[in-house]
Amino acid sequence: MNDDRRLRTPLSLALAAVLLTGACAKTSHEAHDELPAVPLTVWTAKTELFLEYEPLVAGRESRMAAHLTALETFQPLTEGVVTLRLRMESGEVVTGEAKEAARAGIFRPNVTPAKSGKCRIEVEVRASSLTDRLDGGACEVFADEAAARAAAAEEEEAAGARIAFLKEQQWKTDFATAPAVERDAQATVEASGSLVPVAGREARLSAPASGRVAFGETAPVPGAWVRKGQLLGWISPRLPAGSDRPSLEAEMRATEAERVAADSQLGRAERLLAAEAISKRAHEDAQARAAVARARASAAAARVAQYDASAGSGSSTGLSGRFEIRSPLDGTLVSVEAAPGEMVEEGQALFRVVDAGRVWLEARANEADLSRLEGAKSAWFTVEGDAALHEAGRLLSFGRVVDPATRTVPVLFAVSNADGRLRVGQAARVRLATGPSVRALTIPDSAVLDDGGKPVAFVHVSGEAFERRVLSLGAPGKGWVQVLAGLAPGERVVTKGAYEIKLAAASGSIPTSGHVH
Repeated sequence: MNDDRRLRTPLSLALAAVLLTGACAKTSHEAHDELPAVPLTVWTAKTELFLEYEPLVAGRESRMAAHLTALETFQPLTEGVVTLRLRMESGEVVTGEAKEAARAGIFRPNVTPAKSGKCRIEVEVRASSLTDRLDGGACEVFADEAAARAAAAEEEEAAGARIAFLKEQQWKTDFATAPAVERDAQATVEASGSLVPVAGREARLSAPASGRVAFGETAPVPGAWVRKGQLLGWISPRLPAGSDRPSLEAEMRATEAERVAADSQLGRAERLLAAEAISKRAHEDAQARAAVARARASAAAARVAQYDASAGSGSSTGLSGRFEIRSPLDGTLVSVEAAPGEMVEEGQALFRVVDAGRVWLEARANEADLSRLEGAKSAWFTVEGDAALHEAGRLLSFGRVVDPATRTVPVLFAVSNADGRLRVGQAARVRLATGPSVRALTIPDSAVLDDGGKPVAFVHVSGEAFERRVLSLGAPGKGWVQVLAGLAPGERVVTKGAYEIKLAAASGSIPTSGHVH
């Protein structure tokens, strides 16, 4: 039988009973000599020590199993030096040292006290990842084994039934605990909400005229970052129905000939006016005819350029007939609503650009909660698909009109989004703080389970022992919930791995005093 976990479960207890029944007298005597282990659990800010040791008896070596967990990760300490000291009332110090782990998380700093008496346990941990000192509290070195057994029996009877979840199970599970602490707490009201763009930091770009959409060499991609003034695309306006290039080209040549003739007549009129051979009015008429001819020729040339651009002829002069679409702000290109070459109508949506560096949280407070929300100035929220808790910033507005359809009022907060984790349009679960702060006992809300309709938490009583507690809860807060009854300050509750402990509770596992493993 494995010495590391002897007599740790009811099954192994039953097996041990069978073995002991048929054992020889020597084996029974050896079993009788083994003393039940004494458990001790100490938490600091950095370390959890679960120490199992044989009762301290004068003149006898007490075997130790110091289970050490780094609370930053809740993983076992795998290297380092562990020193255990018994400080006797007489002033003597008995020391045991383990210079390496017997196996992951377990060190064996055995001690042999010489005399009986009251004492105090101290443990020092020196490892590359942490250094810590732990005060194990009062202890006693007994004069003989009989006194040690009697004291161990009283301890076991006082402990009562608890749920067993061994350190090896904790280390292999996503497991964590946290203490119940007092803090300034505020009541909250829950509301639904969503993230919306800041006014003036969103641009919806539409087609300025009916025509064909074109992009540059690099097509705009939704999700890409764009700069203010960056060219997103352009529109080649649609030509009148029935237009074809030969007709347009003929018109262009005819108007150009008219322009040349009008300019020639204007030159002749200017010479005659200088010789006082015509009136000033005749000269002005020639100027007007020349101006009209130039305008008609220019328009005809532009229509040909338009046609070439719309047809994708690649003419280098085609850009003059296009309407450029540029981003009016720095931001994310949220959507592209048209494909290159597509014909669009005037006013049709093309692009949407949003500056998401700052967003607004729009919470929808229920009409029934409005009286409690008067004076509310802070909130926090989570978004779908992300369990992280986000702080809402400055309160911008509190609606004064109830929506007749939803019976809610909008409450608007500014939210910083410098890291870009939040997305415009995401749904949010919002908690709006109400009323003044009060001092209250709180635990992380992740520690609370619904068990048969009752809120419960599993309390880490000692290293491998847990208790199920039914709680009376008060107001929820920012990642925590107020506890009105069921816990005492400093008691540690399971915040990760509670479901596994619930399964262990259902199996009826109760830790035994067992042997030092």
